[in-house]
Amino acid sequence: MAESKTESRNHIAEEYRALREAAAVVDLAHWTVLGIAGPDTREFLQGTATQDFSTAATPTAATPAAAPPGAATPGAARETLFLTDKGRPVALAWVSVASDGASAIVIADEGARAGLRPHLEHFRIMEEVEIAGPDSGVMRLLGVAGPERDPLARAVAASVPGARTLAASPLSFVLVSANAPTVSLPPSVDAASFQAWRLHVGLPLMGYDMDLDRIATELSLPEAISLTKGCYVGQEVVARTTARGHVRRQRIGFRFPWDGVGFTKGTELRSGGASAGHVTSTAAEPGTGDGLGMGYLAPNALAEDLSILAVQGAKTTHLRLHSWPL
Repeated sequence: MAESKTESRNHIAEEYRALREAAAVVDLAHWTVLGIAGPDTREFLQGTATQDFSTAATPTAATPAAAPPGAATPGAARETLFLTDKGRPVALAWVSVASDGASAIVIADEGARAGLRPHLEHFRIMEEVEIAGPDSGVMRLLGVAGPERDPLARAVAASVPGARTLAASPLSFVLVSANAPTVSLPPSVDAASFQAWRLHVGLPLMGYDMDLDRIATELSLPEAISLTKGCYVGQEVVARTTARGHVRRQRIGFRFPWDGVGFTKGTELRSGGASAGHVTSTAAEPGTGDGLGMGYLAPNALAEDLSILAVQGAKTTHLRLHSWPL
């Protein structure tokens, strides 16, 4: 029997609650997974990524160094940006470097699929590394989101032969062989649940919430950028805009009354009667009457604490700005 609209809404609300309060699995089959291998892997990443990979990553606080008996031993992945030489984002990624520094796994969203490997290949000049993926077809990617994500990720990996976990934030990852029996894999949440959750936690997607029109310091991702490491592609722009403390736009999150229709990408944001930014993504928050959104706003509009309006033709909607999680 087909699921009714009410049952579907309730199901999505339950999934969203699990993502916020416990943990749930997300199918990331269309995301980007690259493998880097060679004796210069760590040095290559040091020169191309905003994060400091001079030492091996350690498990997150939510992931004990010693996994329970029978569980897959987790690795850890650090959030980073890969930038052009002008400081523009090519990808937001999670990178796990092997303890010997001779290999790494790079995970990014679907929007980075076409551009990330060519970008890295462009800067692979003297380093002894090889880059594989994202279309090798040898593995499948699952995400696990929520405050209890790491125990669930370990449980999922333990049920699938050869699976590997990577502890990260706000998602942890499970890498599964493409030949693994699908019967062993847990069900994934609905796309609507994931969309609402990612807006709730402030996870931007390449091509939607960030692109080459932005610079790294406009993205509100300080945890992905090391301000103390040595030279890397795009560092000059990051250092200059950080020192000046001034950018044209700042990525923001907001809530608004949901009337059944979200805002289209590019919807104008106005403050004090003047254009001040634009919307990138919106979604209904399951189980509530709110919408969740992400966009960019001029810093002076944030500082002046004026009303922020989304303007679509004759329709205006008051937004409630909120720090992440929304």
